[in-house]
Amino acid sequence: LYANSDINKFRQYGLWERYAELYPDNDLIYTVGVSDYHRDWFFAHVTRRVSETIFKATTWQIIFPLEDVIPSANYTMRMALASASRAEVQVRFNNPNLNNPHFRTMAIGTDNAIARHGIHGLYRLYNIDVPSEWLRAGSNTIYLRQSKHDSPFQGVMYDYIRLEGPPQRL
Repeated sequence: LYANSDINKFRQYGLWERYAELYPDNDLIYTVGVSDYHRDWFFAHVTRRVSETIFKATTWQIIFPLEDVIPSANYTMRMALASASRAEVQVRFNNPNLNNPHFRTMAIGTDNAIARHGIHGLYRLYNIDVPSEWLRAGSNTIYLRQSKHDSPFQGVMYDYIRLEGPPQRL
């Protein structure tokens, strides 16, 4: 990489490989209100290379507080993807070990935007219904697992992730 060269500063092919350097043992954990997306959020949710030909699925965590949870209400998680390349995102709330995720995208994407640094990805928006039973007052965690892991190019680039509460009653 040419990180310290003004002439070559745009020649950064292979940045997805930095994920394993930045997170060698544990995956990304982002805490709302504490973390800074400039330094604590990686540009692509990719696989982790464990050897020359073996890649591992990765699970990111988003930790966030909820003052209280409105019983029997429906929340909505909006997950917008700027690109996807032969990926599958699985979403779990507060339990990373559920056999079946609360939501999954299924296999998506052939736009190869990770290798091209996001210049031509196909935009996708998922609106995920989140029953109040999946949440709790206090600390909550959303687990995002990119489960496809045959190559370094499999993954997604998030545009935004937003959790919306139910309408407030007056």
